[in-house]
Amino acid sequence: MSNRAAMVLAVLLASLAWAGGAVARSFDEIMDKGELSVAVYSGFPPFSSRRDGELAGVDIDLAKAVAERMKLRPAFMELTAGETVDDDLRNAVWKGHYLDHRTADVMIHVPTDRVFALRNPNVVIFAPYFRERVVVARDPERILAKDDISIFEHERVGVELATLPDAYLTAQLRSSGVANVVHFPTIGRAVEALVKGEVAAVMGTESELAAALGDQSARFPLGPMAAPGLSKPWWELGLAVKDSNHQLANAIEDVMAGLKADGTVAAIFRRHGLPYRSPDE
Repeated sequence: MSNRAAMVLAVLLASLAWAGGAVARSFDEIMDKGELSVAVYSGFPPFSSRRDGELAGVDIDLAKAVAERMKLRPAFMELTAGETVDDDLRNAVWKGHYLDHRTADVMIHVPTDRVFALRNPNVVIFAPYFRERVVVARDPERILAKDDISIFEHERVGVELATLPDAYLTAQLRSSGVANVVHFPTIGRAVEALVKGEVAAVMGTESELAAALGDQSARFPLGPMAAPGLSKPWWELGLAVKDSNHQLANAIEDVMAGLKADGTVAAIFRRHGLPYRSPDE
């Protein structure tokens, strides 16, 4: 076989392998190498973002704690969020992005919802470590604790573009109220507008809002708001591995159970100034 023919054959074989998904490292290979690669979202404070060039956040600290308990070095693969979390699982865990085909051993910050898991059979989703929820940060001089979303028929509310709060409010409010839904590229930008008085409230996830408010949290109460039609304002987040790697999932699940039981997970959230809600609540 000529060198050129061999090269073509190699490319075709690699393409066929990628069509079925990347080959995940086995548990033994991971332990032998002494390194656990973890996929985390990029630019996603307070969970995973760069500070002075270094990755930092709740999910970074949690991944380091898992790796340490397993006597492994953590390595991080930064992931740009796709249109759906299904896309992110494909790119990060079981298939790889079409540009480089690289995958991580495990992905963190994955919804553990049963319906979501069933529609992603190429991964194992496990070990929920906290419960996230949708809340509102409000200007108490303009919005009262007893108010529901109908207040946004008259007051402006900030949301991050293309998120659950965005979809919910634009679908639930009357056309006059939809005009009061102000879109921002990030929760941080929405909170800046709240501090300046440009909006009366921001609706988003509790963790992101708490982190963005920082020392302004005393000025802008943070909590749930009555939201008719929002059937499930909370969800649990865990980890995911490729479906062929149950041994790794079992090992990490045992470690995560220990980290939750001894208070390590809660302490990580507190260290970042965030409320911690256990998935066992």
